[in-house]
Amino acid sequence: MHTTKSEILALLKRTDGATVDEFACALSLAPMTVRQHLTALERDGLVLAEEVRRPTGRPHYSYRLTPAGHSRVSDGYDRMLVLLVAQAGHLEPQTAGATPDERRAQLFRGAAEALAAEHRVEVAALAGAEQMERIAAILRAHGGFAEWHDLGDEFELRDFSCVFRTAVGRHIPCAWHEPFLAAIFGADVRAAVEPAACADCCRYVVSSGVTTSASNRGR
Repeated sequence: MHTTKSEILALLKRTDGATVDEFACALSLAPMTVRQHLTALERDGLVLAEEVRRPTGRPHYSYRLTPAGHSRVSDGYDRMLVLLVAQAGHLEPQTAGATPDERRAQLFRGAAEALAAEHRVEVAALAGAEQMERIAAILRAHGGFAEWHDLGDEFELRDFSCVFRTAVGRHIPCAWHEPFLAAIFGADVRAAVEPAACADCCRYVVSSGVTTSASNRGR
């Protein structure tokens, strides 16, 4: 069940911070109500207030998630750990000569393909929006904060908590979402923006034709 506090945390996960007025507008709440919830979240150590000075008038505050807040929004890391440990046993011997980043990428790529294989039949039994919602739920269950958007003739998947970037960093391309999506659909997907521009989230576009093909294979 979604609560106001969970909606505030989710909004902060999608943004780089927000003010009381921005929360009130986005959630259709009174500013006083928003302040009460933010005070409680601060007390729990989930959000942090930062003063923003203005040229004139009283200062106001912008709120951000703390590390504990990020963890609260994105759970499922225990499942992700189990998946990675299982996949570590399948790493090819030749990876011994690879760089640490190459080995990490291969580990995540193998985990992504294994997760896709586990859910491929289930996802293929669905179609369109139902497929995308199930895929987003699978990613959320493994440490992500994924959501999808219907763009008409295609869908866009966004993950604001990429487990690969969290574990490995942003200095190499993500080796999690693309292999997972390609394996579960049996077709290539494309990044919505250049990887270098994905500082806040990983974004991939899936055509409606790809989801239809995956659904037909499941019948």
